[in-house]
Amino acid sequence: MNKNLIIFTDSGDTIIDESTQIYDDRGIVTEAAFIPGAGEVLRQLKEEGYRIALVADGEWESFRNVYRKNGLGYCFEEWIVSEVVGEQKPARVMFDTAMEKMGLTEADKPFIVMIGNNLKKDVAGANRYGITSVWLDWSPRYFHSVEEADWQPDYTVKTPEALKELIGVLEGKCTEKKELLRRVNDKIDRMVDAFTHILYETDDTFLKNMESHNLAGDDIARYRYWEWTQGVGLFGLWKLFCYEKKEKYLDTLKKYYDRQIAIGFPALNVNTAAPYLTMSFLAEYTGEEKYLQPCIQAAEEIMESFPRTKEGGFQHKTSDSVNEQELWDDTLYMTVLFLANMGRILNDEKMKAEAEYQFLLHDKYLCDRVTGLWYHGWSFREKNNFAGAFWGRGNCWITMAIPEFLAIQDCSEPVRRMLTNTLRAQIESLKKYQALDGMWHTLVDDEDSYVEASATCGFAYGILKAVKDGLADRSCLETAAKAAAPILDYISEDGVVNQVSYGTPMGRISRDFYKEIELKPMPYGQALAILFLMEYRTIL
Repeated sequence: MNKNLIIFTDSGDTIIDESTQIYDDRGIVTEAAFIPGAGEVLRQLKEEGYRIALVADGEWESFRNVYRKNGLGYCFEEWIVSEVVGEQKPARVMFDTAMEKMGLTEADKPFIVMIGNNLKKDVAGANRYGITSVWLDWSPRYFHSVEEADWQPDYTVKTPEALKELIGVLEGKCTEKKELLRRVNDKIDRMVDAFTHILYETDDTFLKNMESHNLAGDDIARYRYWEWTQGVGLFGLWKLFCYEKKEKYLDTLKKYYDRQIAIGFPALNVNTAAPYLTMSFLAEYTGEEKYLQPCIQAAEEIMESFPRTKEGGFQHKTSDSVNEQELWDDTLYMTVLFLANMGRILNDEKMKAEAEYQFLLHDKYLCDRVTGLWYHGWSFREKNNFAGAFWGRGNCWITMAIPEFLAIQDCSEPVRRMLTNTLRAQIESLKKYQALDGMWHTLVDDEDSYVEASATCGFAYGILKAVKDGLADRSCLETAAKAAAPILDYISEDGVVNQVSYGTPMGRISRDFYKEIELKPMPYGQALAILFLMEYRTIL
């Protein structure tokens, strides 16, 4: 009977002692000895029912010679060799090939371990791929210090015997993981089922306000289901589709955008730009012009006619508020990510440069250099950060936006380094202010303010993505994982995420303003919880 744990393993200095390798005149290894105890451990693991794949850099003939001679080639269900694949670790294609040949899916990742001797190749490759990494620190060769964040192994062992013991421990954890994973998947399914209802739920408060404050003077019906609240929700569903490839998610997205295309789009502003982000990905995926053309028009309008602050920032003008000469942290997630994605899709260097500049300018005025947290906004008129609030959801837009932006856009090294350092500083502060139960408060640094689910999910998701993308140290995983238990409890039996604060304007005078925002289910609450739990299950 197969075990739950699935093993990917390197060969040289992991099973085979590289110092004993004998080469022919073509540079092919003809024979080599085991690391003491490694051969016996490999045989035992196979006999106990573990599925094992060789995932190694080198020549196919070399591995064939070695394992034919030592008689343990049968232990490997599949052989993934760089010479055949065409790239070496840490390239994703090595792991993709192993997954494909073993018949594995994304859902299996929490149960896969990669064992190797090389921090740069084996460990970093596993960490970036989202599987458990084990460093066999036996050989004096190669790297012995963690030079990059994603070189940090999940586990370190010194001998094959210690590895065998660790494998037993990890197998025991798999049973616990499977039960927790079942609960997480059940909650995700329930949230998705509830999402469509919440997506098309009329926000009477917003629409009533628009009757007297519609700045564009256009048809209010066009705003009914096209605002930042829906935009964030749609992006969460898009990410889930990319992860699971379920056609029902794609159908939901298409129906949403087809409906809006039929009635027309509202006037463009910072908040109504948000739904275009998912539509730009949908256009790229489907190749359909009906989705692409509105995105091109919106991106060009942002570049040509968006209101600007001093120093060329995107003024946070919304559907019902001018916010003259104001920068808000929301803008980066609601508008700039879309602009960056269109710059990538269209290969438009001006759009790419503008997106970089907006991130740097908002960083300049909104990031507090003492705490690493972000203020909700900045006024060029008043020369201040309004009430000086470190608002939870506003901060989580940054935790999420920086990794998303760096994944979308190939930034210059100085910009990438600046934004990475900004993100790391914020995460360090978030560790400090996390509540004992794993949640964060709606005012991050004020434990008297209520804990808030959307910000908590945004922080946890952003941290997990940052670690996965090599932007943050793997020690941050524990911080994100602590949020899972309370968030799972806040998701009702009918899949509605509770403890979510309503859309929040600027607290201009007092920080207490944020404590008075009502709590109610919102599309972005669903989306941020889906994003978090989707990533969380990859680290179980």
